[in-house]
Amino acid sequence: MLREQLHRTSELVVAQRLPEAELELLRAQAEAPHDLRVLKLLALVRFKLGRLAEARQIYREAAQIAPEDAAIRLNLGLIALKLDWFDEAVSELETTVRLRSEDRRAWSYLGYACARTGARAQAAAAFRRAGQHELAAEMERVATTSVSASEEAGLGAVEPDHARAADLGPATPRPELRTQVLDVVMPAPPGSAPGSGEIVSLSAFALARMLAPAPEPASLAWLGQGVVRFAASSETYVRESALLAAFGGVELLPARRRMRGHLLGEALTAQGGRFLRLAGNGDLWLSNWRPGRALFALSLERDVLYLRDEQVVAWGDELVWEWGRVPGGGPALLQFRGTGRVVVSAGAEELVAVRLSEGESLAVLGQRLCGWVGRVVAQSLAGREAGDAYVTCAGVGVVLLSKHGEPTQPDYGSAQPRDDGAGADRPGGAVLHR
Repeated sequence: MLREQLHRTSELVVAQRLPEAELELLRAQAEAPHDLRVLKLLALVRFKLGRLAEARQIYREAAQIAPEDAAIRLNLGLIALKLDWFDEAVSELETTVRLRSEDRRAWSYLGYACARTGARAQAAAAFRRAGQHELAAEMERVATTSVSASEEAGLGAVEPDHARAADLGPATPRPELRTQVLDVVMPAPPGSAPGSGEIVSLSAFALARMLAPAPEPASLAWLGQGVVRFAASSETYVRESALLAAFGGVELLPARRRMRGHLLGEALTAQGGRFLRLAGNGDLWLSNWRPGRALFALSLERDVLYLRDEQVVAWGDELVWEWGRVPGGGPALLQFRGTGRVVVSAGAEELVAVRLSEGESLAVLGQRLCGWVGRVVAQSLAGREAGDAYVTCAGVGVVLLSKHGEPTQPDYGSAQPRDDGAGADRPGGAVLHR
C-alpha cells in the first residue's frame, strides 16, 4: 500500500503538482513516520516549493535514521550552499566525501564551499579530487596572493552576488524511488550569471556556468542551465542538433526511418536536422537548439504518444516507435508505445491539451497540431488556399495543441512510395484509424 502511494506521489512530483504531492506524503508520514523513502520525497517536495529550511529539517530527520547515507549528507550540503550557510555546507560535504570518496560531484561542491569560507588551499585540493584542475590552479594562485588580491579575484569571503551558490544550479535532492524516472535539478535563476559587460575572474566565470550533475545516478535528470542528462543505452535515439555532449563508450550512427515495423533505407530527419541511433552505453547531455524553446522530459508507462517529429529530441528504453504522416498529407509524426523516456522541445507556455471522449471530434489548423495521447484518429483535409490545411481528430484521448501555431517548414524528405495521402505508410499503420 505504501509503495503504491509513493509511486502515485512520485508521479505528482514529476507532473509538478507539488501541493498535492505534499498532502499525499503527509498522509504517508502519519502512517509511517520513520520511513526513509517518505522523508526523502517529502524533503524533495519542500525543496522544490522553495521551503529550504523545512527541507533541511526533514533531511536532518532522515540523517538520524540513516547517518551513513551519503546522498542525504550531500543534499544537506547542497541546501546549506543554497542558504549561504557555508560552514555547514563544508561539514556536510566533508562527511559526504568520507562516505563516498569517489564522488567527483561532492568534491566539486566541497571545493566551492571551502572557497566561500576562505579555505582556498582546501578548496584547491577538493577541486583536484573533482578533476577540475583549472579551478584548482586558480584557487592555488589566489591562495598565494594578498587578501586584497583574493577579494578582487571574486572567490573570497566577499565574493560578488553573481557567483553565489544559486548560480551553480545545485542539484535538487531526489528520493530513491525506482518508479521515479525524472530527476529534477534546480536551474540557475535567469540573469544570475556574470554578463558580457562585467569583468570577472576566470573561476567566477566558470563557476557561474557550471552544470550540476545529479548527486545520484538517474536515467533522466536536469543539470541546470537548460541542460538535460539522458542515460543512454543501445537503441537510444537523439536529435543531432540537440546533442550538447556524449559521454562514455557510445557510438553515434545515422538513424533510419521505421514504418510498419520495417527499417527503410532513408535517414530519419526532421526540421532542425537528422536523428542519430546509439550503440553502447553512456550519457547524453541535451540542450535546446532553438531560441525561445524549452525541453520537457516525459516518462511513459505503457502509454501511446504521437508527436510531431520536429518536436522530438530523444527517446529510449522499452519504447516501440514508428514514423509516418497524418493521412491526407498531414504533418509528419513519431509514434511511441510502451514504457520509457521521451524528451520534447516546445515553447515554455506553448502547449495546451484538449480531452476527446467517445463520439467527439475537433478540427484544428495543421500547424497547431502537436500530437496526441491515446486512441485518436486523425485525418488531414486540404483547405481552400495553399498551406491552409486542417486536421480532424476523433476518438478517445488527449490532443496536444500549440497556442502559438507558428508555421513550420516540415522536412518531407525525398518522395517514397506511398509516403503521403490516405494510403500512406504511417506510424503503426492502421493504428491511426482504430
